[in-house]
Amino acid sequence: MKNIGVKNIITAVFVVGALFGFLIFSGAIDLDDTTTEARGSVLVWGTIDGQIMQKYIDLAKNRNLTVTYNQKRPETYENELVNAFASGVGPDLFIMPHENILRHSDKVLEIPYTSFSKKVYESTYIDEAKLFLTDTGVIAFPLVVDPLIMYYNKSLISSAFLLDIPQNWGELTEFSQAITQYSGTGEISISAVALGTFGNILNSKAILSALLMQNGNAIVGTDNRDFTKFSLLNASGEAQLKATQALDFYTSFARFGNDNYAWNEALVDSRNKFIAGELALYFGRASEVGDISRKNPNLDFGAELLPQVEGNTTKLTQGAMTGIGISKQTKNVNGSIAVASTLAGSVIVDGLAAELQVAPARKDLLRNKPDDAFKTLVYNSAIIARGWIDPDPEKTSELFRTMIRDINTGASNSSSSIERMSVNLDTLLNQTINIAITSR
Repeated sequence: MKNIGVKNIITAVFVVGALFGFLIFSGAIDLDDTTTEARGSVLVWGTIDGQIMQKYIDLAKNRNLTVTYNQKRPETYENELVNAFASGVGPDLFIMPHENILRHSDKVLEIPYTSFSKKVYESTYIDEAKLFLTDTGVIAFPLVVDPLIMYYNKSLISSAFLLDIPQNWGELTEFSQAITQYSGTGEISISAVALGTFGNILNSKAILSALLMQNGNAIVGTDNRDFTKFSLLNASGEAQLKATQALDFYTSFARFGNDNYAWNEALVDSRNKFIAGELALYFGRASEVGDISRKNPNLDFGAELLPQVEGNTTKLTQGAMTGIGISKQTKNVNGSIAVASTLAGSVIVDGLAAELQVAPARKDLLRNKPDDAFKTLVYNSAIIARGWIDPDPEKTSELFRTMIRDINTGASNSSSSIERMSVNLDTLLNQTINIAITSR
């Protein structure tokens, strides 16, 4: 971890002061009853490993301010948080993936633009961070982003007498034919790429999201009025055509007899097949690099940007962004703001990103590219990372799963499947909107 110099300390003081200022202007702090000095106790919840977080939590403390971090299990975290808030005993701050913060935005203390301007926010954070902006203010501070990248097996590619890895999706057809191998019984033994199914492809929802967004479909749109959001999947005209083409391309890799055929539901999950040395291209998170190396130290692999749509001037990948929200229920607004601003500051975010093997969500840190090639790739991927307003991550994953299954089984074509998913996504969005409005 980097040493904190005098300059950074002074910067942190000014940041905290500015944040106290916006709370005073917004009316969240009553000057007659409180002071701007951070004191008391602040409870932070998150799923980041406690051994990693504790050193940063300690930096947010002072002699009058106690900060406690509770590490939660990812599989039960959201339910615990909902139940805690319902009982009035939730944390002051909670660190979560961007989808979950958006889903629980009704529980967040929003920072108005009159106090933290939209222009300053957008100049500070990556483009994906705009997901934390509402029509009236900021609902969370971005911390780090874990972009989707392409891992590749150098040995499999050179053994097929190929010198280059695909830079765009269109190159995958020829690549797949050169790499994919079959056993004597016709089963896939060596796969060029894991695309086409859902359940046994890790990050399948992120891959599909990236494909759709690269083809100009934002998945969820807004008409710039408060809480009015709607599905763009079944958009008309060229947008619908491109979305259909993206789905047809994705599922072609699981269609027996197609030139792209390289994957099916009978195979083990994509990451384990890559680790076993039987998959040439694996689309995974940047944070997975350590796990891949540990599980197969002899695997000769590299990493590159996620393939792009040929001819597109705009590059894009999907990013899993993590942010920190301030609870509406906090009884220590001063302390919560002080801790949130410290944890979201450049010094801590820089160290946290390095330890988690992800990228910072701050532009000032991304401007300083590391000497390490992999870290530079991760930083570049973070700059082009995008996401979408996901009303319920688990339920939308099931919608994607059903859509891919229906196409693969012939239950419906791509166009009909997209239309059905769009209707279901609109239903989820409306449910989330109604909950948020009711909670206001």
